[in-house]
Amino acid sequence: MINRVAGVYVRFENFLTNFLMIGIVFFVFLAAVMRWAGWPLSWSVEFAQLLFVWAIFLGANRTLRERKHITVDVVVKAMPQKVRNVIEVFTKLLVLAFLVFLTKYGFQLSMENSARQISNLPLSYSFITSAVPVGSVLMILTILGQLKDEVSGFKSTSNELKS
Repeated sequence: MINRVAGVYVRFENFLTNFLMIGIVFFVFLAAVMRWAGWPLSWSVEFAQLLFVWAIFLGANRTLRERKHITVDVVVKAMPQKVRNVIEVFTKLLVLAFLVFLTKYGFQLSMENSARQISNLPLSYSFITSAVPVGSVLMILTILGQLKDEVSGFKSTSNELKS
């Protein structure tokens, strides 16, 4: 059941990040064409920026889930598997702590910006800043799932060594 819900979420997130990227291109292109035609749309670029911030945070979770973030692992790959596992868990715990920090202060930032309006749009600026805590919570859930897999990998490795 949980795997099915996770699968639906992953497909939705992939669709949404792709849709956001298409939206960014569309609104920036629309702004350029309309400016060229002599009817500039000042709200178009700001709306594209709103989509961009959401695409960044949702895309960061997608990249984290797919383990495609850039890494420098030359030294780590030279180490024994057990040490690599420990480093992986330690790194994930550091990232987890940072994401908790981002969630807390991102939520505060969203609350502080709730009365502020995006200059040319009738939207609260918190629509932009809320991408920080939402994206951070999603990444926390992703890392917790990965940590669960890492810890169960420790257990299976230690059981194999005992046998």
